[in-house]
Amino acid sequence: MEGFTIEGWDDFVENFSKFVDKWAGKKKILLQRMANIYHGEVTPHVPVDTSRLVDSITIFGEGIPHDFVEVGTNVEYALYVNDGHVQHKRFLPADKLSVGGKAKYLKNRNQKGIMLKESYVNGSFFMEKGMQDAKPRLNRLVESFLQQIGREIEGGSL
Repeated sequence: MEGFTIEGWDDFVENFSKFVDKWAGKKKILLQRMANIYHGEVTPHVPVDTSRLVDSITIFGEGIPHDFVEVGTNVEYALYVNDGHVQHKRFLPADKLSVGGKAKYLKNRNQKGIMLKESYVNGSFFMEKGMQDAKPRLNRLVESFLQQIGREIEGGSL
């Protein structure tokens, strides 16, 4: 029986085996870099008056062994700031209000505050805007990662 050989096959198999052994570490680094990019693009879109929210946005790496990483927050009001919410009719106790940096006293000195109307507060969509801004960099990172993988399997450095 006549057979054939593929030149370089043994080297390819050896390089591929080395690559497979290092895959978990390489994937972890890629996911961490992706999370860092996204995190960096989200925070500029968070409204400035919510510094607690900005400070709470973190990278949760528990999903890395399962091929995902999360960027998020555990601040209870984050969903409302991001998605928007109804602000219900409510009483605001005050004897004066600040409008445009100037104090305005209420018309009636006996008045203990004002009733605010129900209104909808638009969301800032900081998570979505951050992802939109991050996409070009994420695409470049993944493309570069895949090219590097190809070079390593073909016989480049691991």
